[in-house]
Amino acid sequence: MQLYTHQDIQHQIADKIKAVRKQQKKTQKQMAAKADVPLSTYARIEQRGEGSLKDFAKILMALGRADEIEKILQTQAETPMDAYARIKTKR
Repeated sequence: MQLYTHQDIQHQIADKIKAVRKQQKKTQKQMAAKADVPLSTYARIEQRGEGSLKDFAKILMALGRADEIEKILQTQAETPMDAYARIKTKR
């Protein structure tokens, strides 16, 4: 799925958070308590994808999915040739 706007991304994140919570058979209230965020904040993130990055991180941890952050914005490893070229241009 190609995303075009920040709203599209927010809604997809919200949908995924909700799906994971439901897979775990937890209520919003339970997840908010586990994430140590107000229920209203948790609900807003899950419904509209709106909230702080700090609260998003807390929710990922509460869902047991914080390790998946590594998949977001992955960078490519520097190849030996790239390292050589970088060092060579600094001389």
